[in-house]
Amino acid sequence: MAPVKDELSTLQGQFLASLNHEIRTPLSGILGMTDLLLETPLSDEQKEYLDSVRLCAENLLDVFNATLEFSALSANRVVADEVEFPIRETLESALTEFAYQAQSKGLRLVRRFEDNLPETGIGDAARLRQLFTNILRNAIKFTNDGEIDVTASVARQSDGSVRLSIRVRDTGIGIPEEKVASIFDSFSQVEGGLSRSYNGLGLVLAVAKKLATLLHGEIAVESKPGQGSIFTIRIPLRTPAEPQSARFAEPATPIILVVDDDSVGQIVATRMLRRRMYQVECASSGLAAIEAAGKRKYDVIFMDLQMPGMDGFETASRIRQLPGHVNTPIVALTANCSAEYRETCLKRGMQGFLAKPVQSADLIQAVERFTSKCEVSPA
Repeated sequence: MAPVKDELSTLQGQFLASLNHEIRTPLSGILGMTDLLLETPLSDEQKEYLDSVRLCAENLLDVFNATLEFSALSANRVVADEVEFPIRETLESALTEFAYQAQSKGLRLVRRFEDNLPETGIGDAARLRQLFTNILRNAIKFTNDGEIDVTASVARQSDGSVRLSIRVRDTGIGIPEEKVASIFDSFSQVEGGLSRSYNGLGLVLAVAKKLATLLHGEIAVESKPGQGSIFTIRIPLRTPAEPQSARFAEPATPIILVVDDDSVGQIVATRMLRRRMYQVECASSGLAAIEAAGKRKYDVIFMDLQMPGMDGFETASRIRQLPGHVNTPIVALTANCSAEYRETCLKRGMQGFLAKPVQSADLIQAVERFTSKCEVSPA
C-alpha cells in the first residue's frame, strides 16, 4: 500500500502546483491591473465598479490561499525557516497591503510600533507576515466602522532572544462569549450564524492558529459582542549579533529585468517598479532573458518559474554563467507558495522568493533589499 500512497501524494502535489499556477496567474493580472486603473482619473460610478471587482478578486484569493495553506499545515508539510529579516519592514509591508481595504470601508488603520522594536530578528519572516495578515484580514472583514489599531513591541528574554508581541484591536462586531473558545477551529464561521452575512470558509483564524504553533508562539483573543476584539500574537525570535557601524552610500538607480511569459504580468510588474523611477526591461521567455542578460548587467532579475520551453530554474542557471551575472540577485516569481518549493528555489540559486499575486510593496522591498549598498567604517 505504501507505493500507492506515495504515488497519490505525488499526484496530489503535482495537481496543487498546477492549480496554484493556473489560478494565481490570472488573479495577479486582475488585481494588478485593477490597482493600476484605480490610480487613473475615474468617475464615481467607474470607481465603484472597480472596487467591486477588486473585492471579488480578493475574496477569491483569500479562499484559495486559506484552503491550500490549511491543507499544507494540517499535513505537516510546512517547516519554519530561520533567517535574518527586517521586523519593521515585514510588519509595515503587511499594513501597506491592507491600507486600501481599510480605506475603502472608511476604517482608520492605526500603527503603534514601540521604540524597543528591533530592526531585525531571526525567524520565519514569510510565515510571521502571513500570520499577521490573517489577523488583519479578519479584523477588517468584521469591522464596519471605527478603526483597526496595531501595536508591536518586544520583551527581551534572559537567553538574549526576544518575544515579539503584536496586538490587533478592532471596533468590529465582536464575538459571543460562547464562541470565543472555538473561534480558531476549522470552518467555525460556517457553523455559526455569521455565514449568512460574511463570505468565506472560516479558515483564516484556523490557519493563524496553526501558523502561531509552527512558529513556537501563541495567539489569544479577547472580545465582546458589539465592542470589537483584541487579538494578541506572541512569537519568539532570536536576535542577530550587533552589526559593525556602517556608512551607507547612496545607490544608483537600479536596472531591473522582469522575466515572465504572461504579458499582463509583465505590464503589472513594470508599472509598479517604474513608479519608483527604476529602469525596467522585460523578457517573455528564458531565451530572451539570457539574450538580454548577455547585453546588460542587471541589478535585480525577477524570474517567473513556470514558463514553457525553458523554465525559470534553467534560465537562471544559464544567466549565472554569463560574465558579470555570477552574483546577480534573482528573485523567483511563482504561483507555488509552499514551503517546500520556497526551499527548492533557494537551493537552486534564487536569492529571493515572491508568491503571486505579488504586491507592489513586496516588489519594491525586494529591490531595496538587494540594491542597498554600504561601506563598513574602519574600526
